[in-house]
Amino acid sequence: MKINDVAEYAGVSLATVSRVINGKKVKKETKEKVEEAIKKLNYTPNFMASSLQRTKSNMILIIVPEISNPYYSAILEGVEVTAKGMGYNIILGSSYSSEAQLLDYLNLLNTKLVDGIILMEKIEKEKIMEKIKDENVFKKIVQCSEYIEENGLTYITIDHKKAAYEAVSHLISIGKKDIYLFSMKKDYTYSTLRREGLIEAMKDNGLEFKRENEILLDELSIKEAQKHMNIILNNREVKNIGIFAVSDVIAIGVIKALNSKNIKIPQEAAIVGFDNIDFSAVIEPSLTTVSQPGYELGVESVKSLMRKITGENNNPEKIILDYELIVRETTNKFVLK
Repeated sequence: MKINDVAEYAGVSLATVSRVINGKKVKKETKEKVEEAIKKLNYTPNFMASSLQRTKSNMILIIVPEISNPYYSAILEGVEVTAKGMGYNIILGSSYSSEAQLLDYLNLLNTKLVDGIILMEKIEKEKIMEKIKDENVFKKIVQCSEYIEENGLTYITIDHKKAAYEAVSHLISIGKKDIYLFSMKKDYTYSTLRREGLIEAMKDNGLEFKRENEILLDELSIKEAQKHMNIILNNREVKNIGIFAVSDVIAIGVIKALNSKNIKIPQEAAIVGFDNIDFSAVIEPSLTTVSQPGYELGVESVKSLMRKITGENNNPEKIILDYELIVRETTNKFVLK
């Protein structure tokens, strides 16, 4: 069934049917005729096609690497609540770290199916511009949490290096001088900065980071982290070590491996994670972690994106939010005494 059939049935023009569908003002009698025709003919408007003819879709796209990562839930909540309050709906897409899939999502800006994008995946400007040729359209992308500063786009994040420095300094302060780093093989900005913070904290405390203590994972999962921690436990003596994991998901896998081998936490191994996901507070023992302001990251990302969409501020913004080190049982100094 086509819009032409609705117009013919109602005895009105195509333009009138379009006005009714899009909520524009028409005479009450005419509106009722069109609505009756739509009902009788069981017509479903193609809003995706009609959005191409409008200057705005009132939709924003959020791209994450992996929907299953619990870190994103608070950010997405902040995005959705704020966007709804500004009259926008959201579309959620996961790239699964596939560059081709990521570029397909970015292409939605060209089609005008979305008015802007909140990007939480790392990709260089040159690759983005292969899809988005227009510099003005490119500026309607905001980077959240993960970012590349050289892209010249707005980014909203925390000071990852400083947060890692504080986390590792905390491990050192409770007597852990043999520090392990659990991170990712993929070159994320956040993991690079957190590694720099670890090395600087150790250097400032007269310690040297051992290359063999850097464990790089193929995927961000509890199972993968548990596997690598078990390899360490099977091949090395674990005695009074500190472990800094760039994600709570990784830290939880480490804890599971230590618990399975009856390694005392934090006496023999102390752990600090990153993100403060809900599960970090309920695992046994509870996880010391760097708490990121997920909800606020989402809120500020939408606010900044709206400034780009409306043209209020097309210049790139650098927005750095606060973090907090939450000390729990995995580094509880009172247990160590």
